[in-house]
Parts: sequence; C-alpha cells; structure tokens
Amino acid sequence: MFDLDDTPTYAGQTSNLRSRLRQHFVRQDSSVSSYGRLDPWDIASVEWWTTDQTDKAERDLLNTFQPYLNFPAESGSQPISGEFDFEEPDGKFALFSDEEQDFRRQPYNRVKQKIEHINRMVDKIKYANHSDDTRQTLYEHKRILEENLQDFLGVDDIPE
Repeated sequence: MFDLDDTPTYAGQTSNLRSRLRQHFVRQDSSVSSYGRLDPWDIASVEWWTTDQTDKAERDLLNTFQPYLNFPAESGSQPISGEFDFEEPDGKFALFSDEEQDFRRQPYNRVKQKIEHINRMVDKIKYANHSDDTRQTLYEHKRILEENLQDFLGVDDIPE
C-alpha cells in the first residue's frame, strides 16, 4: 500500500487480495487497522505481485520498500535476494478518484484527519491497553502529522 505521497506504507501477503482489503478498509477488523496502525485516509493506492514463494517474496518486499507501518521484526534481517522483480507490479489500482486524492492531499484536510486519527488511537490505547507496536505506530502518525503541519503552516520546521 502507498500513501498520498506515493510512499510505501504497509505490505503483507494474502491469498485473497479483495477480501484482505475489505478487512482493512471496510470492516477495519484486521490487526493492522483495529488499533489505528493503518489510517485509511492516508492510503491512495495498492500494488501487488503474484508468486508461489509468498514468505520469501514478502520478506524481500519489506526489505526493498521498507514500508513505515511494517516494523523491523516483521521484515526480519534477511538480505535482499534480488530474485523477485519489484519494478513492475502485477497490478495496481487507486483506492479513490484523482479529485478525492487532491482533496485529501490538501494540507488543511491532512492535518485535520491526522489529528482525528491520533485521537482515536489515544482512546483505544487508554481503554484497551497497547503494545510496543501500537506505541511505535502512534509515533509514526505523530511524525506524519508534524510533516502535514509543516505543509499547512508553510514552515520548514515545527518549533519545539
């Protein structure tokens, strides 16, 4: 998955892409969406590759793209094999129209949505406890919020 800036956001494997995306975005009952790790507002497109060597391909994909919502334990420390060609995906699609992407890319809208997402995460952490992954995810969303704030305010750095 790629965000509004075309930055690799999250990667995983599945035997049924349609069902897995529905789990992430519609039902929001996957582990990556249930505690706010994945913010559906940020995701603009999905690319996929097909292989019989899913575990190896996933590891190489994580090492190649280093999506910011996958953590080191998920990607492992295996070297990139070079066996899989990630230059051209087997498929790619946008999750919403160009007009909607333009709307979501507007700094005001990004800041407002990111604050709302972080608020939901904080509530979930308060009432359902949290893991180290949840804590790390919250910091990633804070980093994204700071970048969005810089764009919105037109400054190079947020003062401490």
